[in-house]
Amino acid sequence: MLDGTHYFECRCGSDEHTVRFIVDKEEGEIYTSIFLSQHRSILKRIFVGIKYVLGYRCSHGHWGNWILAEDDAKRLRDMCEEIIK
Repeated sequence: MLDGTHYFECRCGSDEHTVRFIVDKEEGEIYTSIFLSQHRSILKRIFVGIKYVLGYRCSHGHWGNWILAEDDAKRLRDMCEEIIK
């Protein structure tokens, strides 16, 4: 069984678009961790921080994207099939 940590990079090639899957063999679960966006400007970071502190939530949420590469699709499928068994 696949066990441990597996990394999938976005098809776009950006290092920031990497998904981490942690397979827990004993629990039969897969945990994910993803980082999609980073505000580079200090002013933008401060603005987003102030909105967060004041409790602002946009109506559509905070979204980014990650594109699964064709080569990684089989590997992801195999991880899911192992958990389903």
